[in-house]
Amino acid sequence: MMIDKSKLTFLNQLSSEIVLLDKNFKILWLNESALNKGWVLNKNAENVITDQFSEETQKSLVSFLKKTLNSQGSKTKREFELTTAAKTKRIIDLTVSWSNEYEALILEILCTDNLNKIIDSTKTFSTQKIAANLARTLAHEVKNPLAGIKGSAQILNKKFNDSHSQKFLRIIINETERLNQIVTKILTPPSKPSIESFNIHSALEKVYALSDAENQDDLELKRDYDPSIPEINGDENLFVQAILNLVKNAQQATENTKNPKIKIRSRIKYSHPINGVLHSTVCCIEIIDNGCGIPKEMNDQIFFPTVSVKENGSGLGLTIAQDIIRVHGGSISFTSMDGKTIFSVNMPLKNIKGEEKIA
Repeated sequence: MMIDKSKLTFLNQLSSEIVLLDKNFKILWLNESALNKGWVLNKNAENVITDQFSEETQKSLVSFLKKTLNSQGSKTKREFELTTAAKTKRIIDLTVSWSNEYEALILEILCTDNLNKIIDSTKTFSTQKIAANLARTLAHEVKNPLAGIKGSAQILNKKFNDSHSQKFLRIIINETERLNQIVTKILTPPSKPSIESFNIHSALEKVYALSDAENQDDLELKRDYDPSIPEINGDENLFVQAILNLVKNAQQATENTKNPKIKIRSRIKYSHPINGVLHSTVCCIEIIDNGCGIPKEMNDQIFFPTVSVKENGSGLGLTIAQDIIRVHGGSISFTSMDGKTIFSVNMPLKNIKGEEKIA
């Protein structure tokens, strides 16, 4: 029976991989997720599914497919190891069903790595959200005493005219004002974004120009863009501010590094979780530096307000960037070691109607 493939296009919206086979295990159709994960549909070849895997995987897979074909029902195998002909491995959950309507085997593949990523993503999101709420609560409690300290210092400053008293009262007034500005930034929620479609690389070029203007003489600032990324929805000005904060953070991290380097990179990711939700296509912006890295003991606190690895840092740059990206439905994560730190901004690719784009 001929399959009307136009009726299958709705399966392209799934993050799980869908593969259709005939009775001889020849591939008839693949959805977008399967193509993005490396499944091959070669119309000029025999295109038997087992040709794509190692001998060990071939035996296990054929045995499982035959059992399903004989029963003409549905079978699931958890933590099934797929090893390709190129020796790359994946652990998957595999469900195989027989369709009488299409006279075909339907394979649904869910990579268990994605499940682990979703769990990690959910934990990170929850931790960062709790930290932000806690910081705002503490900042609110600090704001009133600061106003009292500043007011008292101003009254004393008018009463005592000697230079010694005025010197230290001026320090109290200036420092309480500085603390008040920090607290205000923590308490002020990120601006409501003006949502419209914009070119991601146009925004990154603005970041590059602003960063290059402040560039230290020996810093090498590079760009590595994927031109296939479509426009995204959001507030371009806020997005520029968030990425600029990350680049400035990288610049400060490389100040004492020999041959300092920073790279701004854009890529498409497939089947990637953001804040505990798996998205089929994601725009990933990476800021990569070769600085000293983030100490391991600070990994769980780096997005907390006022936490900074820099001696004189306010610790607000990453917090503000995270709030902006979160308002856009995205997330920020990082990996760090001595000599290489990567901050990754992941944004779901959606069209004007809010549906995910297939790049």
